[in-house]
Amino acid sequence: MTATTLSQTMTTAPPGQKPHYFEEILTQSGGSQWTLSVPAQLKSHQHELESLLSKVFRGRCSPENLPLAQQLSLNWCMSKCRQVGVSFDDCIR
Repeated sequence: MTATTLSQTMTTAPPGQKPHYFEEILTQSGGSQWTLSVPAQLKSHQHELESLLSKVFRGRCSPENLPLAQQLSLNWCMSKCRQVGVSFDDCIR
């Protein structure tokens, strides 16, 4: 599966919907579809996370890989918050 195909199976949460808990950054919706909901402060960088997930989980958007993908997404968000000078705690509220 190519990165393009993975992007097609990955959807974005509706605008204005903010995650309340870090587990909601990446959730499983439907059979093998993952939904990203990055904090509003990081939306402009979301394509970077999508690309990273595409490279790592090429064609493997399964429930078994979800915890690892969630941890990767959380780590990316924390790192990106530091990079752009935003408090991670403020991001997830």
